[in-house]
Amino acid sequence: MKRNLRTFISDHPLLAIMILAGIIRGIFLLFYYNNQQWDQLLVDSLFHNYWAQTIANGNLIGHEAFFRAPFYIYLLGGIYSIFGSSILAARIFGLIIGISSVYVTGQIAFKLFGKKSAIFAALLHAIYPIAIYFESELLVDSLFTLLFELSILCFLHAIETKTIKWNILTGLVIGLAAITKPTILALLPIFIIWIFIKNRKLTNSFAQSIILTGSLLIIIIPVTVRNYLVADDFLLISSSGGINFYIGNNSTADGSTASMPPPLGHNWQMKDINYIAENETGMKLKASEVSDFWYNKGLNWVANNKTGFINLYFNKLYLCFNNLEISNNRDLNIFFDTNPVLRLIPINYAFILALVSIALFFIAIKRGFNSNIIFLIVILLFYLLIISLFFINARYRLPVIPLLIILASYGISNLFSINGRSIKLKNHSIALVIGATVFLLSYIPSPKTESQEISGGLFNQANYYLYKGDYKKATDLFAHLLNFNSNFPDANLNLGVAWLRQGDGDSAEYYFRREIELFPNRADGYVNIASLYLINNQYLSSIIYADSALTLKPYHTEANIIKMRNQAALYDTTGLQNSINEALLSTSEKSRIHLEAGLIYSNWQMYALTANHLLAALSAITIAPETDDRAFTYSGLTGYQISLKVKGRAAYQLGYIYGKQNDLVRSIEMSNQAIFNDSSLADAYVNLINGYRLSGKIDSARYVLQIALENFPDHQTIQAISSTLK
Repeated sequence: MKRNLRTFISDHPLLAIMILAGIIRGIFLLFYYNNQQWDQLLVDSLFHNYWAQTIANGNLIGHEAFFRAPFYIYLLGGIYSIFGSSILAARIFGLIIGISSVYVTGQIAFKLFGKKSAIFAALLHAIYPIAIYFESELLVDSLFTLLFELSILCFLHAIETKTIKWNILTGLVIGLAAITKPTILALLPIFIIWIFIKNRKLTNSFAQSIILTGSLLIIIIPVTVRNYLVADDFLLISSSGGINFYIGNNSTADGSTASMPPPLGHNWQMKDINYIAENETGMKLKASEVSDFWYNKGLNWVANNKTGFINLYFNKLYLCFNNLEISNNRDLNIFFDTNPVLRLIPINYAFILALVSIALFFIAIKRGFNSNIIFLIVILLFYLLIISLFFINARYRLPVIPLLIILASYGISNLFSINGRSIKLKNHSIALVIGATVFLLSYIPSPKTESQEISGGLFNQANYYLYKGDYKKATDLFAHLLNFNSNFPDANLNLGVAWLRQGDGDSAEYYFRREIELFPNRADGYVNIASLYLINNQYLSSIIYADSALTLKPYHTEANIIKMRNQAALYDTTGLQNSINEALLSTSEKSRIHLEAGLIYSNWQMYALTANHLLAALSAITIAPETDDRAFTYSGLTGYQISLKVKGRAAYQLGYIYGKQNDLVRSIEMSNQAIFNDSSLADAYVNLINGYRLSGKIDSARYVLQIALENFPDHQTIQAISSTLK
């Protein structure tokens, strides 16, 4: 048995390491599964999870141009269609991607440095903690890392064999990587240039370049065509590039946080960036045009602040080589401490960089820089140069980790090849000094980096409990966050929400006002106080605060609705009509404005206006899952789900009005539509039952009643109908 195992490991070392990687990841997953943070998906993971769920439920084409590249999310949607919306299945899928990446790392190392380095490279990748962590999160980066290094492996084969097959495979893999994360397209010129460098005949170089480029376009063009068909927008893949470039290049950028300049800060949304772009240009813009606007805004800042840009850029480059693992969504140090697999493996970024420096030293003294090694180094460096144009964090530099590990494996191989000859001992000593120096340099903190890991992690965790309804836990976490960082944006705001949901309006108002004191240029604090005043029937004061919010954000849906409700309570017909018109011009959630207007006019028994607004709410465009801001947050309901509820409520109200007007055909039609959009509307069932009963369709009425009794056994009106409809 032992001999067979040794033979298998000796004959198939990479497969054996993949099995080891699977065991390590299985143990990691077991500890993670029993961690309270298991289902606390964060920001991008939340968005990907929700979008994938809609794909699994049939949203295959979508409705808007892609803001994010779609490939990973569609794969995740496929997983959900097979296994259901399972976070466990999603995390296992990510770990399988990681195990595959371990194999590719070993294969590239074997091609460059031989079997011993391949074993070391695969082993390092198999146990590297930050790679294991990101593989388990619902993020695109691990898949992009696999495809990125797979494109390099295929390209090395293409350069060596000069065959059509490998050039096609290289192009296809680059295409898949591009629709996972378009960053790789910036590296395409390096691939093309290398083809010309390695070929003596220009005709062969042109042919290989055309084949490679044509193959990647086979993958990308369907995404481009889809964007054009659904949004009339000639967008190659996705539109997030422009805003990410601006985030990394503006007067407040620090190079590491995904934060906009005040007042938006870290809590910016797609509707914010769309409104600003359209307001400044005075035009209705497509997604690609919004992206271009932010690219140009960033480029203008660069042109007018050359010294500031250079300093910021070099700071970001330094962060590429710093041991600090930056994450704005979770405190990685605390999380790693909760998982023994991550905590006990003593390998970090500084250690890998030290081994890379040792490898480069040995390659230099042995004159071992062949074209394949140079290509790997060039690709690695250019990738870091490109991402430094945006902003740096742990997962954005993840794709270079396998490449660094491949180089590091050669350093390990040479360190283990020591013998008693004095010249070799001297070289090893120099190599160790170089490695130790690089290791220590990697720990020097960047003067421009203010890590928000702890604050951001606490904030997201507190929001999770707020969403779950554990208000005591949320209150404690928000308070702990404010003790640590009293000026963290939205912390006072959400702490006030937690207190309000516990019935303590005074504490809620205190923290809402505290948010306004700290951030007077942000709208949400004013909105929440306006809401408090509305609850307390202080209508004029509520309008003042709603107007303050709308001065800052005219497109703030909640502020517009609060103002409309106040004007309705004051029976201010002229003011209400003006507010409705302004809200419909500014906000993107027009269906909610129409619904609110329809309900107000219905209460005033102005049924012609009611019908106009409710029918407009029904026909309003539903928020597309692929561009849904609410899917990034613990908001309870996504924008898409809210759209369905709005349509359900509008249809119900129309059904009720038509019933009062004895228009039973349209009442039945609207009641059915209400239930189709929102089956939780008990009163819509009441409308439908009454519509059928008054129309003489008693069997239909009884059928709907039976469904209503099953869904709402405690609903008094339904019970009353049940006692009479025999």
